[in-house]
Amino acid sequence: MSPAVAQVGASLYTRAEFVRQRAAIRRVESREGLLLATVSVALGIAQIVFLRWADQHLHRKLEISIAGPVFLLYLVVVGVLLWRYERKRHDAFPKCPQCGVTLADMSARIAVATGRCDTCGGQVLA
Repeated sequence: MSPAVAQVGASLYTRAEFVRQRAAIRRVESREGLLLATVSVALGIAQIVFLRWADQHLHRKLEISIAGPVFLLYLVVVGVLLWRYERKRHDAFPKCPQCGVTLADMSARIAVATGRCDTCGGQVLA
């Protein structure tokens, strides 16, 4: 059973619970975003250092045959980390107790302001 379906029919959030949920989202964004930024910058700098070294010590063909696959590997690593960041961020968002839709970004703001889901109109906050 998916998490969205499991949430349908769940009890309403209190404002305090909703605020705690939004704080948890910010913690996930901070932690996962820091990992993503650190790895992508560190690996990018390592590639630049390698390319400068390779320009002086390797033949052009060998340099390209090493740098090309390493760059593709870099793209895969950063892509996986970006996917992980988005998945964990999405999983941290509260779900509507009525329809199970994720209350992300603007939907969460609308839920705080009105107490209702912007998708189904159901009550979100007690």
